Amino acid sequence: MPSTSSERLPTAAGFVPVVLANLVPLVGVVRLGWEPETLVVVYTLEVLFAFPMAGVKALFAQQPPRTDHEGSTVVSVSDELTRKRGSVRVVPWLPPVYPRNVPFALAVGGVAAWFGMAIGVVVSRPIPVAAVVSQPEVLLSVGTLVVGQSVETWRDLRDGHHETTTPYAVIETPARQAFFLVFVLFVVPVTAVAGTAATLGVFVVVKLLVEWSGYRATHGDGGRLTGWLSGPDESGRAPAVDDVPAGEPDARVRTDGRAVLSTGALQALSERAPVYATSFVIVWLFSLVILGGEEPSREVALGSGLVLVCLFVALLAARVGTFYLRYGTLEYRRYDDRLVAYDSLLDEPQWWASIGSLRDAEVVSDRLPDRLLGTRTISLAAGWGDDPRRSLGPVADAEALVTAFDLHVRTTALAPIDRRVAAVVAGCVVVIVLAPVIVVLVPALSSSTALLYGVFVLPFATLPLRGLWKRAYPEESTAAESDV
Repeated sequence: MPSTSSERLPTAAGFVPVVLANLVPLVGVVRLGWEPETLVVVYTLEVLFAFPMAGVKALFAQQPPRTDHEGSTVVSVSDELTRKRGSVRVVPWLPPVYPRNVPFALAVGGVAAWFGMAIGVVVSRPIPVAAVVSQPEVLLSVGTLVVGQSVETWRDLRDGHHETTTPYAVIETPARQAFFLVFVLFVVPVTAVAGTAATLGVFVVVKLLVEWSGYRATHGDGGRLTGWLSGPDESGRAPAVDDVPAGEPDARVRTDGRAVLSTGALQALSERAPVYATSFVIVWLFSLVILGGEEPSREVALGSGLVLVCLFVALLAARVGTFYLRYGTLEYRRYDDRLVAYDSLLDEPQWWASIGSLRDAEVVSDRLPDRLLGTRTISLAAGWGDDPRRSLGPVADAEALVTAFDLHVRTTALAPIDRRVAAVVAGCVVVIVLAPVIVVLVPALSSSTALLYGVFVLPFATLPLRGLWKRAYPEESTAAESDV
């Protein structure tokens, strides 16, 4: 049809300035003697820096995420916090932050690490990455990049783009683009065949294609590849909590913040830390190869190790924070014949159930902070849906909770744990904690020892310990006889 080309011409013409801007580095290398190594490192940092900025923007995404993602996805997020209702305004000059988006913001860290290793392996072959990164012009470019990305993020928030997007769409878009770049770099072996200049050409071509996909998606046009690169745009539905009574409740019981923090910290250390430690050991070994080459110096090893340890601690602290956001600000209110779980920080009800549907209530016996702090957590079935089990607590006054909501619990007291089993597990944990310290401090131990411990010993050693620790808890039920 004759009108097709004329209709597409304005769209293509509008993209010409972007093409010319991206061709400047190639012209500089060919005609002006620019160093291609410097530009490749700057492009790599630009790709990786898009991830933390996406994490920041994801916190403000107003549309709820979908819980089912059919088809091809690069980032996978599974956390109960994603069903949280409500938002909080941290500062008056920024849009409100949605706690349900925190897991998405955390997910970009791991994705950026794996893509950074993949790109770094390709780029570090012909380029001394550590030497290039320390150059003043590279540091200046990185600073400019940080400022530019920050200004772009501020403009997006100011213009209200966060009101029409989901956190999944925000973080999935840079992940897909980085995935495509890694795929092209590995499939097309330009680095090994043609050197750094050809690698720079691949970066420019991929960058152009990514920006073209975003441009076409913005103008309502695009093919299958450009549509995939531009990221998903579908949104889900926020969990509905209808018919919540207004006014003052008949009774209310708040969760204990100290117990919530302690429970979250213990779960992070026992469940998340071994898995994260394995990943961080792998990232550390790859960083030695990327930054130090065949013979990395002790300064590179210690410096990269210190940075990763700080990130490891920060990630565990973030996991504790997500657990606190789920339970730390909850209070359980009774309105006539209803139990309403209400978030006092977000000023939003999270779920409700009729008192008559509460059944099979029992005190959770395998939470160590409850035993140490005197708090209690009660597990029960609430409602008649597909997954009616819920946890109430931890609360400081379990008797008040049982009385307020007519829970059929025989006793809120907990039977003692098996101290012998607990002592064995505690001794094994001390050995596991001291082992990596010895690996780092003893020069005679090589990096292969760290790899062996971090990848093979640590994750598999914690599995039997967790099973043994569970055997230390009593197995008796605290549910009333009529509920069993």
